[in-house]
Amino acid sequence: MEFAKKIEEIKFNNDGVSEPIAMASAAGWYVGKVCKGEFCVEPYDRFTDYFATPEEAQVVLDTPIEDGGFNENFGVVEKEFG
Repeated sequence: MEFAKKIEEIKFNNDGVSEPIAMASAAGWYVGKVCKGEFCVEPYDRFTDYFATPEEAQVVLDTPIEDGGFNENFGVVEKEFG
C-alpha cells in the first residue's frame, strides 16, 4: 500500500479512520480511506475506480464537489476522470 502524502500528514478521526486520500494497491491508484489497525495502518474503504498515477487520483480529491469531484458525504465521484 502506498499513499500520495506522508502518513504523518494524514488526518484521522476519533475512530482511527482517515480522511479521503489518494492511495495505491497492486491494482493502481484510487481515492479511499485507511484506518489504524492493531499493528499498522490498513485499507478501510475505496471510493473510485483505479487510476494509473497518484496525480490522476489526486485530481478527484482536488476537484470541487459542484464540478463533479469527490463527495465525502456520499462516498462518490460525480463524473468520469482520467
